[in-house]
Amino acid sequence: MISVGAAHAFGGLISTLDAAAGHLAAGGGVLIGDGFWERPPGQATLDSGFAADEYDDLATTVDRIRSRGWVPLYGHVSTPHEWDDYEWSWTGTLSGWALDHPEHPDSDQALKVADDHRHAWLHGYRGTFGFVTFYLRQTTDD
Repeated sequence: MISVGAAHAFGGLISTLDAAAGHLAAGGGVLIGDGFWERPPGQATLDSGFAADEYDDLATTVDRIRSRGWVPLYGHVSTPHEWDDYEWSWTGTLSGWALDHPEHPDSDQALKVADDHRHAWLHGYRGTFGFVTFYLRQTTDD
């Protein structure tokens, strides 16, 4: 199973892992990516749309995963450079599309979405919100 950046669809990281457990073959694994706090969120991060209790630090995130019977076999913490590439790429691509299609009825909205998100990232959560991708397996095969 793969869930990278979509744990919110299941109600969070642990709920996603609980859902995955029922769909894995014996010995199967999960590739899952989710956010964590690189440092406690300040007011600017909270003002950009996050809740302080929405994520934990990396160590607590791993502890929560382990408490549910999952073993991290590999983890990758996205570097600040990788995060910057991700944020610039998607906001830039959306902005470029809007500029290339000014006649499209969604053009203005696309520019606003990109601008709003870029502002929240640069002025709110850059350097506070991190992303980690794990490869996990369960301790027992049920």
